[in-house]
Amino acid sequence: MSENTLATRLAAWVAALEYDQLPPRAVEMAKLLILDQLGLQVRGATLPNVRPELRLVEAMRAEPESTMVLSGARTVAPYAAFANGTLGAAFEFDDVHMYAAHIGSAVVPTALAFGESTSAHGREVLTAVVAGAQVMSLLGATTVRDMVRVGWHGSKILGTFGAAATAGRLLGLTPGRLTDALGIAGSDAGGTMEYERSGGEVKRMHSGSAARSGSQAALLARDGLTGPATIIEGERGLFRLFAGTRDTSGVDGLWDHFHIVDTIFRLYPTIGSAGPAIEAVAHLLARDHLPWREIKEIRLGLPAIAVGHGAAVTRPTDMVSAQFSTAFSVALRLVRGHNRPEDYMDPVLWTDPDLLSVVDKVVPYPMEFPPDAPFLSCRVDIVLADGRVLSHTQWGVRGHPAHPDTEDTDIEAKFLDNVEGVISLPAARKIIERIKGLERLPDVAELMNLTGRRER
Repeated sequence: MSENTLATRLAAWVAALEYDQLPPRAVEMAKLLILDQLGLQVRGATLPNVRPELRLVEAMRAEPESTMVLSGARTVAPYAAFANGTLGAAFEFDDVHMYAAHIGSAVVPTALAFGESTSAHGREVLTAVVAGAQVMSLLGATTVRDMVRVGWHGSKILGTFGAAATAGRLLGLTPGRLTDALGIAGSDAGGTMEYERSGGEVKRMHSGSAARSGSQAALLARDGLTGPATIIEGERGLFRLFAGTRDTSGVDGLWDHFHIVDTIFRLYPTIGSAGPAIEAVAHLLARDHLPWREIKEIRLGLPAIAVGHGAAVTRPTDMVSAQFSTAFSVALRLVRGHNRPEDYMDPVLWTDPDLLSVVDKVVPYPMEFPPDAPFLSCRVDIVLADGRVLSHTQWGVRGHPAHPDTEDTDIEAKFLDNVEGVISLPAARKIIERIKGLERLPDVAELMNLTGRRER
């Protein structure tokens, strides 16, 4: 086995990482990811679109190692990660990352499931979350744009590697075994985004599937299964198959930055690239008299990747396509004044004549933004029947760590909104307290015990 492959370097980095090496902001971001995910998982457990996955896991009657959120059931760690990861991605509200796509719904369920099954200290769980996020980010820096461009689901592929690193860290794997885990993970890394074009709730399962496949890879490596050390840069490895390159030099300058700190928290239950369009339209609504019935055309200047990923979806046919349609999100804001989770779940709204009349006026086009422009920016020009053109350029989106209107308290408020009516406010406050002090928690099972059942 070569000692210089990218998989061996990643494995050595993950195995050597210590909690005391983590910058304070990386620790805080890991906590916010856990808080955000648990809120999403609690809300997700109430939705019908994840019933098939939960029934599958419950029917296994497997060894009760780890908690399935809100079900009262427990199962083996990889399938708890599968179930909870599916819940965390159940309504398109999980985090976004420029390199890693979606970290939380693959890495956090894995860290909590294996943290519980190994009775891990909160510090180890936080370290494992940061490690998984780093692996996803380093690999995604080279691949994710090409994956999305041709229709591969980047977070599903990258999440499998991230989950392998997260679980391997909590299992105490050696660098050699971790290298095998990454090699094994590569054989389970895949997933297309055809659901964008013709619908399908299978999209919700992608994060859970990544968590399960990656964590199983770690267990198999622990017990002696081997995988190719050249899984990333090899002739038939990740980089060439998904990005058309074998060059790993793009990763070289990225090791010293903890990429988890660049996580963007979605504050709208839509594809991430729709967020700036929603906020641009909200700005125009607040600034100008904007009667939606008098709109002639809505021109959306978006990064090229967003034009083919979200903006290409127009009229929704199910919840997935509603959340992926940037035009539908814009129409909701203009006609109804809000973008709530329930707006995307209501079949009546998918065919609402008023909404569709606005949807059909949205014209997306690729726009070049300055090199220093925030990730996820948008230019909106609304042409009215009287000839006026109302314009706004939205630089970034709330929820981005660099956005001036983003606060950590936004994530706490989002958590409380998501669990409202499902668990009691005192129970929700206990979860927040445990996560805020997670580095002092001797066993993460204490946190997971608070999520197992409804408490009203």
